[in-house]
Amino acid sequence: MKDIMADYVKLPELEEYREWFKDHFDLYREDGILQVTMKTNDHPMCWSGANHRAMSQLSRIISLDRKNEILIWTHKGDNWMMDKDPHGWSTYAKERFDHQYIDDTNLIKNMIFDIDIPTIGAIPGPGFHWDSALLCDITLASEDAKFDDDHLFFGLVAGDGMFMLMQHFLGTKRANYLMYTCRQWTAQQALDWGWVNELVPKGKVIDRAWEIARMLKTLPRETRTIQSQLCKRPLERLLVNDLKLHTVSEQYSTMTRIAARDYGEKQTDEKDMSMAHHYRYATNEHNELLQSPIRSWDEIREDMVAWGERTGYQDPDKVYGE
Repeated sequence: MKDIMADYVKLPELEEYREWFKDHFDLYREDGILQVTMKTNDHPMCWSGANHRAMSQLSRIISLDRKNEILIWTHKGDNWMMDKDPHGWSTYAKERFDHQYIDDTNLIKNMIFDIDIPTIGAIPGPGFHWDSALLCDITLASEDAKFDDDHLFFGLVAGDGMFMLMQHFLGTKRANYLMYTCRQWTAQQALDWGWVNELVPKGKVIDRAWEIARMLKTLPRETRTIQSQLCKRPLERLLVNDLKLHTVSEQYSTMTRIAARDYGEKQTDEKDMSMAHHYRYATNEHNELLQSPIRSWDEIREDMVAWGERTGYQDPDKVYGE
């Protein structure tokens, strides 16, 4: 047999791309099962333009490595992300198109169209920007998880994919109401409404994800890979029909606010969002206020400021250092 004229392209191995993404993700693989753990350096993820872009880059790289046969996507620590990097959006103004149009789209799209293996989202606790876990074929959550979409609370159009997923999984009327009011829903409601597949005791979500992954691994590779495509088919249709419209809508709303001079040119308000997320997720103190019919956002804002003063809340740059 003659030698091939041009050999197959050599793509990076896990050891190489693990190093590329080490500031944003821990990557661990065993028996073809890849666990992706979101983080920032050595602590829970602080949402920034850098990890926003890294998520779409990683999902594409994962899809090119045939040694990845099943994917578990989770977050470092006991919760989902709650903090934003106070300085992590400094390039957002001058790179707005790249961040808000290309990166926003690819972050969602690549999880469905690039990754063609079974995927399991494992949510270890409450937090925001849960879209990557909800895009997985199966989604598990801890019993203390809480969910909401608070875009309108901050004066933004909910167009980065989260509201789109809410309409898809929760139904149009319920999603519209939760988005308009920014009302929070509980883990039990998430299970009852079909938002997640299982609730797992605190600290056991990743163990359960591995249990399911190992069970799926007993199937022939061809069977589970083709089956995963059928699982993703409804979301493929959704993204083709709606993703670009949602993304452009949020981008346009941001630009109109900038033109009206009521939005930080360098998105400095991102720093203030961390306290709001900790107020909403890090304690059960405000469950009754946030999970009941919302009557006034001003009431929530006033209570949030009082909570911050009472608890001595500190911004992530003080908690995690420079």
